[in-house]
Amino acid sequence: SWYCFFSIIFQCRDMSDFTLKAMMRQNRSMKFLIQFVLLCSLSTAIFAMDDSAVVEEDNFQALSVQMKQKSMGLVMMLHAENCHYCAVMDAEILSPMERSGEYKQRVFIRKLQIDKAELVTNFKGERVEASDLADEYDSRLTPALVFLDHTGEEKVVKMIGINSIEFYGASVDEQIDELLMVIKGDVKKDGLTMKLSTN
Repeated sequence: SWYCFFSIIFQCRDMSDFTLKAMMRQNRSMKFLIQFVLLCSLSTAIFAMDDSAVVEEDNFQALSVQMKQKSMGLVMMLHAENCHYCAVMDAEILSPMERSGEYKQRVFIRKLQIDKAELVTNFKGERVEASDLADEYDSRLTPALVFLDHTGEEKVVKMIGINSIEFYGASVDEQIDELLMVIKGDVKKDGLTMKLSTN
């Protein structure tokens, strides 16, 4: 009977060791899966930005000359490095708009990385940090869309963040329509209010 008792004890210990090892393997598999998903998400965002059709602008003074000549507005995305939602906005909204050709005679579509080290030329011809230019529009949150005239003045409501992709494009079109009406003098804007799109 003692033999049977110790035999049961050892069998239980072996089963516990087996269960523990199985759990450890499962945890390692889960950890690998999480790392893999995160890596895929990051790779997708990086690829989306690399495949962008939207120009990263660094000379807004030169751009302003074209804007004035053609009576066109500017839709500018303020974005940051490693910002997933910035990549989504670029890939799903702005790049398709740029590739469609439907906006070529209406607005310029550009982007500005607000946390990059290089200086940019602002609308006045001054060399400034990108973050300082973003501060002029009271926006350090990304992604943000600002709608500007040829002087660099914000003319309609900025859009911060991105929610439903299905409806976001229509909202951008509404802001562009309003921007162009302001630029062409059809309406006047006395003040601006921030439009916040929650992620």
